[in-house]
Amino acid sequence: MPARDIETIYRTCSRMVYWAAYGVTRRESDAMDAMQNTFLKAMSHMEQQEGMNDAQLKGWLYRVAVNLCKDALRKQRFETPAEEMTEPAVDSVYELPEAAMLSAEEKGQVRAAIDQLPHIYREAVLLHYFSGCDYKQIAQLTGTTEGNVKSRMSRAKQKLYAILKEGGEDCG
Repeated sequence: MPARDIETIYRTCSRMVYWAAYGVTRRESDAMDAMQNTFLKAMSHMEQQEGMNDAQLKGWLYRVAVNLCKDALRKQRFETPAEEMTEPAVDSVYELPEAAMLSAEEKGQVRAAIDQLPHIYREAVLLHYFSGCDYKQIAQLTGTTEGNVKSRMSRAKQKLYAILKEGGEDCG
């Protein structure tokens, strides 16, 4: 197993970590914080990662990011007034390539629709479309089977279609 440096790990895994975190927090700023903290933790555990293959490393980073987000959300419930929970625009580095062709309003509608999905569907959508993970990788990261991931993606697409169709009829 070749030695890894944190820059290589960051370059290959940052999108996956960001979208895993966003799937839990649903806020760009919190996902960025969790991503940063995940890689800080990775830096302090480099010796532990030496024996890991790529899939194990991604799984470890995924679990660290999700756990950090859950911990932060527990703390945040007691500390942040609702009126302060506004969301800045997403950095284009973490956008879908197809999103460049959408208007700001359409991007907002898609983001809002994804945020309405139940966690297991939102997680699969974010990891696949935003992180670029294939179904096998998603199954490994989430501790499920590839068949479950395919099923979740199918259901997520149906739910997204229904949410967006419903929103479109209300608007037009």
